[in-house]
Amino acid sequence: MPILAAAMVSACGGDGGNNDGTAGGGGGDNGGGGGGGGSTAPLTVSQAFAKLEASGELPVLDRSASLTGTDANADGVRDDIERHIDSKSDTQPQKNSLKSFSRSLSTAMTVDTQDQNALRSVANSMNTSVTCIWKTYPSGSASPMVREIEKLTVNTRARYEAYMKFNSAMDGSVLKNERTVNCD
Repeated sequence: MPILAAAMVSACGGDGGNNDGTAGGGGGDNGGGGGGGGSTAPLTVSQAFAKLEASGELPVLDRSASLTGTDANADGVRDDIERHIDSKSDTQPQKNSLKSFSRSLSTAMTVDTQDQNALRSVANSMNTSVTCIWKTYPSGSASPMVREIEKLTVNTRARYEAYMKFNSAMDGSVLKNERTVNCD
């Protein structure tokens, strides 16, 4: 899972050099001598995420087995993603466009990949929501916002695999962009 792996390495200060399932590089001691006891064991991935979430550097995310996660108000946006978006100082139209994109991503993870009409509908919804992000954010900010919401929404192995299944099912598809898009 390349997206998550990069976040883990950079978030934990590791160089990605160890392969034991923990984050971090092992402290740089290349053998020979023990030391002053100041060395601590590297954090596991779960511990690293918990530490970053506790510090506020990462939003606290739903990592349950559910593809759609918890959505108490049934608006199609996971509660953790909604909290994160609502915490931004962005305008309401900007927040609405991010929520719409997250909603489309969640639908993409659960769509029947054998149903071409359903696939097309989800893809059109995603295109519309991304267009709205580009309409409501300055051009230098739009692409990073799309990537951020995608990373936060597709944040577990099961979600990643479901999203890749959708993308594979759409491979080679041609969609028509609407000339006018309603971003309300």
